Amino acid sequence: MLKYVMPQKLVVEEQKEDGDYFYGRFILAPLEKGYATTLGNSLRRVLLSSIMALGITKIKFPDKFHEYDSIEGVAEDILEIILNIKRIQLRKELKMDEEIELSIKKSGPCIVTGKDVLCPAGVTITNPNLHIATFNENARFEVYMYAQIGKGYVPISEQEKPDDIQMIPIDGVFSPVVRVNFRQENVRVLKKTDYDKLVLEIWTKRNIKPTEALRVASDIMIEHFKIIGSDLEQVEGIDTALFSAPDTSQIADEVEEEIDEKVESIVEDIEEEENEIEAIVPPPVEKAEPPEEKIVEDVHSLSIEKLQLSVRSNNCLKRDKINTIGDLLARAPSELLKIRNFGQKSLDEVQEKLKTLFHITYEEIEEKK
Repeated sequence: MLKYVMPQKLVVEEQKEDGDYFYGRFILAPLEKGYATTLGNSLRRVLLSSIMALGITKIKFPDKFHEYDSIEGVAEDILEIILNIKRIQLRKELKMDEEIELSIKKSGPCIVTGKDVLCPAGVTITNPNLHIATFNENARFEVYMYAQIGKGYVPISEQEKPDDIQMIPIDGVFSPVVRVNFRQENVRVLKKTDYDKLVLEIWTKRNIKPTEALRVASDIMIEHFKIIGSDLEQVEGIDTALFSAPDTSQIADEVEEEIDEKVESIVEDIEEEENEIEAIVPPPVEKAEPPEEKIVEDVHSLSIEKLQLSVRSNNCLKRDKINTIGDLLARAPSELLKIRNFGQKSLDEVQEKLKTLFHITYEEIEEKK
């Protein structure tokens, strides 16, 4: 059956505050080849364009009719103040669909920051240290700001023209996600090394954390895929079983098989070392008299354990139901070599043991036949 490699979980590798912003790095692996780019690009587009948030869209300075004017006693002109106000980060704690009003009412001398903004219940400023304006002792400052829920970036040309001539419209910067990067890296699964790993980096304003933004973006994508899946189920002639989740249970079997292969390889290395030691210091061999016919018959009934073979050779023979020396001699050398993991080295060991311990050779057996 065709198998898909699926990630087990999303790893949050790093989260931290970076000035007026939050930063998060996420790892998703393993993925099928090409999936890192597919998922990374889709998530990036949704994160930057589709997360709903509060944004200021209109500003009103009493007795001022355009952004190119100035205010007495204020170091910044109105245009510069507007640019600072656009950087205010708003977070709503309650559900709200209507436009909300915020205001600043101050007199100098002082420095006006985000914490001086008066907000309605359920709305907070997440960057209270943001510099907005500088007042001298003669300054009297009053401004009203109007915010609403939106997504992405909405220029002035796409907004409704306000009826109040003192109202100055500004571009709506709603997206709480400032920047998104993703990259694809290779990752190993079993013997294959060309699977994908998705590394996703997200920078957000302080009104939302990267984990929350990623969850919202994922939910948006899932809702779209649900519509596609539900509509396809109603189309005649389509086998919906083709769209079922992939079965990854067989991967465990492949892992177990790979472990067995590694164990066998380790056993082979150990046996090679044992054989090298035996070659350097051969065991003492007692000189035996040529066996008589009756003794030969007794030898055939002996267990192969009497040959004192290596663990590997002994296990290979027993696995092929060769339990006695008679069973062993009934097989030709060419037949023994067909046994799994029983190679020429194991065959040489068997022949040496038969000749040394019992003065039996396969050549003599062939001559008697």
